[in-house]
Amino acid sequence: MSDPDREAAIVRAAEVIDGLTSLDLPGRGAIAALHAEARRVVGGPLGLAAARDALARVSDGASVAILTGFPEFPWIGRGVAETDGPVGAAVLARALIRARRAIPILPCEPHFAPVIEAAIRGIGLTPVPAAGADVKSLQPGDPVCLVEATDEPVNASRWLASRAPALVIAIERPGRAATGVYHGMSGRDVSHCLNNFEDIFIAAHRAGIWTIGIGDGGNEVGMGALREIVKAQVKAGASCGCGCGGGIAAESVSASVVTAVVANFGATAIAASMALLTGRRDVLAAPERELRALEACAAAGGVDGRHNEAIASADGLGAAAYGAVVTLMADTVDRVFRERSGA
Repeated sequence: MSDPDREAAIVRAAEVIDGLTSLDLPGRGAIAALHAEARRVVGGPLGLAAARDALARVSDGASVAILTGFPEFPWIGRGVAETDGPVGAAVLARALIRARRAIPILPCEPHFAPVIEAAIRGIGLTPVPAAGADVKSLQPGDPVCLVEATDEPVNASRWLASRAPALVIAIERPGRAATGVYHGMSGRDVSHCLNNFEDIFIAAHRAGIWTIGIGDGGNEVGMGALREIVKAQVKAGASCGCGCGGGIAAESVSASVVTAVVANFGATAIAASMALLTGRRDVLAAPERELRALEACAAAGGVDGRHNEAIASADGLGAAAYGAVVTLMADTVDRVFRERSGA
C-alpha cells in the first residue's frame, strides 16, 4: 500500500472509530454537543489527532504521566473510583509501552490506588509502587507502571523536573471549575476526595509539555476548550447547585482534547490510532484484555458512575455492550492491516 493510500486508509478507519466513540449508547445526552465542538477545535478524528501528537513527542524510553480517578460515593469518606478512567489509563499505558517503550507513571490518591492497580494488572501490566522502586533500574519497555499513591500535595514544577515526562495525559479526572471547585456530573462538590494532581497537568501545559485531556462530560481535566458548550448544553454545566456559584465546566485546557461517550473509549481510540500509525497491531490491546481490565477494576471496588454498582460496567454500559464497542474498534483496525497485507 503506497503512502497516500496508507494515510487515506488510516483516516477512514479513524473516522469509523471516532463515530463509535461518540454514539450515545447510555443515553446521557451530552456527548453529541461535546464531540461536535471537539471536532471543530481539532479538525478531524479525535483519537487519531491525539495519537499523532503523542507519537511525535514521546521518544523511545521516555516517561509519560497518566492522571485518572473520578470519585463516586463522595459522601462516604473520600469516595471510591469509577471504572471509567482507570481502564483507559491502563490501555494507554500498554499502548505507549508497546509503541515507544515508555515508562508510565500514574500519580493517584491512596484510596483510588487499588482500583487503578487492578486495571493495570487486568490489561497485562504490573503496577509497581513508585516509593519502593529503583526508577533508574527500570528498563524501557518493561511491562510495568509506576503508581505514585499519596495524599501529600505535590509541587508540580518539582514533580515535572524530577520525572521529566514527555507527555501528560488526564483521563476521566475531575477538573476545577472557574470557582476552584471540583464537581461530579450532578453538580456535587467532590473536592475533598482529591489531591492536587491537576496542577501537574496545568504546569506541564504551561511548560510546553504535550498534554492530552480525555473526558465525557466536560467537567474533566483538559476540557477547558469546551467550557462554553458545557455551560450551554450540559445539565449543571452553568449552575451546579453545590453553593459555589458556578457550574461544572472545567477550566484547564489541553493540547489535544478527546471526548467519548465513555472516556475509556477515547483511550481505546487513541491506542487504535497508534497501532495504525506505527504499523504494529499489538499496540492496541485485544478486546478481551480490556474487558479483563474492566472486570478486575470492578472486583477491586471500582463502580459504574451511572448507577454506583461495583460490576463490570462503565457509565451504564455493561460488559456485553462495552465489549461490543471495543471489538468494533479492533475489527476496524484489523481490516486496515488485512488490506495492507493483501489478504
